[in-house]
Amino acid sequence: MKTRLTTVLLAAAFGGGGVTPAQAILVSPDAVGASLTTSLTEGSTGLTVVSSTLSGNSSGGAVSSGTYTNTSGTYGIGPGIVLSSGDVSDYSDGSNTATGNTTDFGTPATGAQEALLDPITGGGFSHFDVTQLDIDFTSSTGEVFFDVVFGSEEFDEYVGSTFIDGFGLFLNGTNIASVGGSPVNINHPDMAFLAGTELDGILAPGGDPRLTFSGTGLDTSLTHSLSFIVADTSDSILDTTTYIASLGGTTTSPSPSPIPEPGSLVLMGLGLAGLGATRRRKRPQAA
Repeated sequence: MKTRLTTVLLAAAFGGGGVTPAQAILVSPDAVGASLTTSLTEGSTGLTVVSSTLSGNSSGGAVSSGTYTNTSGTYGIGPGIVLSSGDVSDYSDGSNTATGNTTDFGTPATGAQEALLDPITGGGFSHFDVTQLDIDFTSSTGEVFFDVVFGSEEFDEYVGSTFIDGFGLFLNGTNIASVGGSPVNINHPDMAFLAGTELDGILAPGGDPRLTFSGTGLDTSLTHSLSFIVADTSDSILDTTTYIASLGGTTTSPSPSPIPEPGSLVLMGLGLAGLGATRRRKRPQAA
């Protein structure tokens, strides 16, 4: 039987044909924490950045962090930054042409990163290809808000396996990325097939992929910390990616999220489910 890696390479080689679609999410790789933070907070009010640090991956032109624009509002999220366990350049918008898209940096998590990720992904697993952005800031409003879209190539065939890729948002050391009481990872019950990018699955409670997280009651006289972290779990293949926007001390007005027509969504789900079934037969889960 083929291994996970073998099948991913085959998917990358044969799954990406066809005409390149017009793009609305346009990704620009960026491996500098300060410029990522500037893009993330552009146009925001009530928040002042004190410092920022990026821990990411790059290899052969592939970069795991970047900025993006979003002129047509894919996923209902504004412009901002993209963090991935793979190459962010693969996650502009367009058709999902490869069910096993991956960039294998092969970088193990540090001990500190493992401590952050274990509670998100079930504990006890090793993590790889971590991208982490740490921001220190002050808030004149005593609040912080930001929007997130989370997606993964691990969905849906590795739901319930050991490959529980996940994402965390740590405000002053506490993970506030909880949706319906569950952490943000590929096992979340609200993961779904949703058109928009190369990602196979998107976390979309009620069909809405835009997740708004916030922290309130912050001491306006103190400096606070915010950490965004995304990682592969149990191996370093099959990318997981998050888009982050509108970081500020005041919330942005809600905007509608473009959702496929019900018939299209069902057909897309059935088609991807069929592809996933093929991949399950070819790629056994780790013991």
